[in-house]
Amino acid sequence: MAYIKCPGCNRDVDQNKYEDMLKREVNKKIEPIKVKKEDTYSINETTNVYVDQDTLTKLDQDALDFGFSRIKSDGTAIPNRNAFISAIMINYYDEFNSEEEQKANVIKDTLKKHLPLLSDVSVNALSTYIMGGMDTLASEKVKNKKMIIKVKQTKANEDIYTDIKYEHINNNSISSISEFYYSMFKSYLEHPQYIREQIIFKKKFKEINRYIKKGNTILIKYKSDKNYMNFYPYKIVHSPEENHNYVLGVVKTEDFNNPGQMISLCISYRFDNIGDIIKLSKDPIKITEEQRQALEETILYCPSSAQQKPGEHTIVALTKNGVSLLERIYTFRPTYIDKIDQIDDYSIYKVLGSNFQIYNYFKRFGADAIILNDEKFSEEQKEMASRIIQNYDLFLNLVKLVITAFDKLHPLLIHFK
Repeated sequence: MAYIKCPGCNRDVDQNKYEDMLKREVNKKIEPIKVKKEDTYSINETTNVYVDQDTLTKLDQDALDFGFSRIKSDGTAIPNRNAFISAIMINYYDEFNSEEEQKANVIKDTLKKHLPLLSDVSVNALSTYIMGGMDTLASEKVKNKKMIIKVKQTKANEDIYTDIKYEHINNNSISSISEFYYSMFKSYLEHPQYIREQIIFKKKFKEINRYIKKGNTILIKYKSDKNYMNFYPYKIVHSPEENHNYVLGVVKTEDFNNPGQMISLCISYRFDNIGDIIKLSKDPIKITEEQRQALEETILYCPSSAQQKPGEHTIVALTKNGVSLLERIYTFRPTYIDKIDQIDDYSIYKVLGSNFQIYNYFKRFGADAIILNDEKFSEEQKEMASRIIQNYDLFLNLVKLVITAFDKLHPLLIHFK
């Protein structure tokens, strides 16, 4: 007769009797979860997923940010929720399952370590129920899950629906399909926005990365364009704010200053704006060392706007109010800004990065920012100031004409001026 130490009381006990007792207790406590009729699928069924307002708001915002939207009759954009939720299912389901399996394996290893007499069947059953209980507990902690997302079955996600039904519900690994979706949405939203963008456009992301590794030139276009551009993809990077991904590279296009002549330019494509169809080009582009250096500096300074040459920079003079604006306006603010001088009330800064991006940033400062090393921008500022003065004079003259007209018609209005 073999004896072992009981993990609970540390006494010597008969091993066979202990195993039989443990199995009886485990089997007695593990009762099948009853699957509700509304938690199973039929063809073309719509499932109600209950979520909290914060989760719904974040999902809708991602849908708008990543281009899953519809335009209403009044011109406003609203999220195309069905298409976006389907994209999450198709592109994140496998990754989410993998994360859940890793959690389950940790639970199984812990059970085997502390309860070595449990059979593999009992370990698997217990880990399944613990996982289900953890999801239910996490869900119950979220109050006011009163918002409904209607998830529709489509040809694209039909296999996923079937997998959820047969692999999860029938195996008692989740308490309901609604809870499974909710857990997956929460897991998706835990990632930074640029990672979520990579998830939603997973196929396109892998495809472009494959072309980058092979050094291929490709044909791509913006979603809103009809014509393809001949493009050499260099790298995919994300913005410092971690909001979006950008594909940097070199494009061959017509020189607007010399019609009929082709030139190559460094360019940055925002990832979600790229069309879904990407083709291999038969006209390869050879990237120069100067362009490679310019793109590396673009990655360092501002991936959203490509430099055309290395060492690109701007000298800008800011008023006191301009310095205050610089401290407050974060959106698309250049990364490297160095104060190099002070002239009277003007602070002089050297700003590294794409001239185009820097100009667009400082345009918002109006008269409180003066670009010193670019005549074109200076002329634009002068022209803008001139138009403002002209519009102001026209407005004043119009007001004077209106007042004169009313004065002639209603002399009493003079007393109210």
